[in-house]
Amino acid sequence: MPVSSHCSHLLPSGLQSSAMNATTSPLPATSGVASSDNSSSFYDYEDYLDDVAFLLCRKDEVLSFGKVFLPVFYSLIFVLGLGGNLLLLVVLLCYVPRRRMTEVYLLNLAVSNLLFVVTLPFWGISVAWHWVFGNFLCKTVSTLYTINFYSGIFFISCMSRDKYLEIVHAQPHHRLRTWAKSLLLAVMVWAVALVVSIPDMVFVRTHEYPAGVWSCHADFGGHAAVWKLFLRCQQSLLGFLLPLLVMIFFYSRIGCVLIRLRPPGQGRALRIAVALVVAFFVFWFPYNLVLFLHSLLDLQVFGDCRVSQHLDYALQVTESIAFLHCCFTPVLYAFCSRRFRQYLKAVLATVLRRQQTPGPAQAPLSSYSESSVLTGQEEMASIHELGERQAEGSPNKGEAA
Repeated sequence: MPVSSHCSHLLPSGLQSSAMNATTSPLPATSGVASSDNSSSFYDYEDYLDDVAFLLCRKDEVLSFGKVFLPVFYSLIFVLGLGGNLLLLVVLLCYVPRRRMTEVYLLNLAVSNLLFVVTLPFWGISVAWHWVFGNFLCKTVSTLYTINFYSGIFFISCMSRDKYLEIVHAQPHHRLRTWAKSLLLAVMVWAVALVVSIPDMVFVRTHEYPAGVWSCHADFGGHAAVWKLFLRCQQSLLGFLLPLLVMIFFYSRIGCVLIRLRPPGQGRALRIAVALVVAFFVFWFPYNLVLFLHSLLDLQVFGDCRVSQHLDYALQVTESIAFLHCCFTPVLYAFCSRRFRQYLKAVLATVLRRQQTPGPAQAPLSSYSESSVLTGQEEMASIHELGERQAEGSPNKGEAA
C-alpha cells in the first residue's frame, strides 16, 4: 500500500517499506554548509551528500515486488484464516455445551483472528492499486488491524496462563471466583488492545499524492521519527518479547510438573507444550528481528541503500509469515484438546449425514454429544487427579513444585 514508511505497527510494516520510492531517513543535524572551517566544511559536505544519496535511495524494485507478493499472500491468509477460524467459531458456539475458560479464550482468539484477516483484503487492494475506501474506512480498518493484532497474541498468553493454573496449581474451572477473574482478564485484553490502537484513531487518515492517488497512513507531523521508534519498541515488547517470556515461564512450569508426576500421556503433553512455544517463536521472531534492524538503520547505526532495500524485502516476507499465525495457531491450540476433537467430529458427522440423507439427524448428534460430554468429564477428572497428586507432593498447599 502506498503509505509513508514512518508508520510503525499502525499499518502492516511490509506495506510501509515497499510503498515509497525513497527512504525517509532523517538528515543529520549538522552539515558542512553551516561550518566556518573550510577543511571540516568540505568533509561534512561529503557526508551531507552521502546522506542525501541515502535519502533518495530508490525503491522501485521493492515496490514492484510488493505489488505482486503482498496481495497474493494476503489473499491466501484471508482464505485460510477465514475458513479455519469460522469453523472453530461454529464448533465452540454450537457444539460445546459448557465452555471452560480455555475454550472461552479460544473463542475470543477466533473472533480476534477473524477481525484481523478481514482487514487484509483492504491492504491487498491498496498495495496493488491505491486506497479507494475513503477516510472513515481508513481509520476503521487501521484500528481493527491494530486491536486484533495485539489481542490475538494476548489471548495466546492467556491460554498458557489458564493451562498453568489448571495443571500446576490444580485450580478447578467451576469455581465462580476463577471464572470471574478469567472473564475480567479477557475484558482487560480487549481494553489494552483498544488503548494501544488509539494512535490509529488519532493520526491515521487518507492522503492524496500524487493527484488522484490516495493512501491510508498515519501523519505524526514533525515527530514522525520519535513516534516510529516508540511504536516499533512497543510492538516488539508487547507483541513478541513479553508474550514469549510468559509462554516460556508457564509451559516450563507445566513441563516440570508433568516430568515429576509422570501422568498418562506425559510425552504427548510435553511435545504439545514445546510445539506451542516453538510455533510462536518461529512465526514472530524473524519479523521482530527485521523490525529491530530497520530501527538501527533509521538511527543510522549501520547500513546503506542496498541494505535498506534488502531489509524492505525481508520485512515484507517475514511479516507475511507472521500473519500466518492467525491461520495455524487456533488449529494448533484446538487440536491440543481431545474434547474439541470430539466436537469437531460431531460437526463433520452431522454435515455428512445431512448431505447423504435430507432431513433432521438430531438423534445421532445428541448421542454423540453425550459421549463428548463424557470425554470432557474424563479429561477434567485426569486434571483433578494431577492436581491432587501435585498437592500431595508439595510442602505448600496449592503450589506446584
